[in-house]
Amino acid sequence: MSVKTPFISVVLACWLLFCHGLATPKREAKKVKSDVACSRIGGICQRSSYVCAGRYLKSKCAGPATRQCCLEDSGAWDVLCSGHHSNRVRGCDKFGCGHFNSKRGSHVHKAVDIVCDDYTVVHAPFTGMLRGRVQPHGDSSTNDDGVELSNSVHCVKIFNIRPSRYKGFVSKGESLGYVLPMQEKYSGITSHLHLQMCDKSDPTPYI
Repeated sequence: MSVKTPFISVVLACWLLFCHGLATPKREAKKVKSDVACSRIGGICQRSSYVCAGRYLKSKCAGPATRQCCLEDSGAWDVLCSGHHSNRVRGCDKFGCGHFNSKRGSHVHKAVDIVCDDYTVVHAPFTGMLRGRVQPHGDSSTNDDGVELSNSVHCVKIFNIRPSRYKGFVSKGESLGYVLPMQEKYSGITSHLHLQMCDKSDPTPYI
């Protein structure tokens, strides 16, 4: 009896822990419960194996990981800078890097830098309302200017530009102003505008 009792106890313990799932559960990735995040930006949730006339965005659709948000070209943002065929994110130069979450000394860059030549005309990436002036530095320097643009889906702040106006309705592709000269203050830097979501999330999927 003294031999069987420990054996039975061990078997019972294993049965409780593993068969009934009482062992410490493994952390699972947070699952998306609906398609709202996709539909509100004009996308359609479908299997990523299907053809998408645009681009696929992850983590915006309910179901398995293979079910992703197809955002057609019509829903994607417009090219911001004249003379460019796409929104190219600034690489790295002696002043730093332009991609989202790049290190900037003691802080993290919660925006993206879009390559634009000095004085280039800047276009609205989407249709919306201009909500007023934004100043990233607050020091009234040459490059301390910009504008906030938003609609029911997106809200962005565009810095390093001289807006033609700060309030009112604008259509996608309409001129917003021009890029302020970067070379005069930061010689050798890749000239760019600074694009930041109002909630400081990553704008990369939209550009």
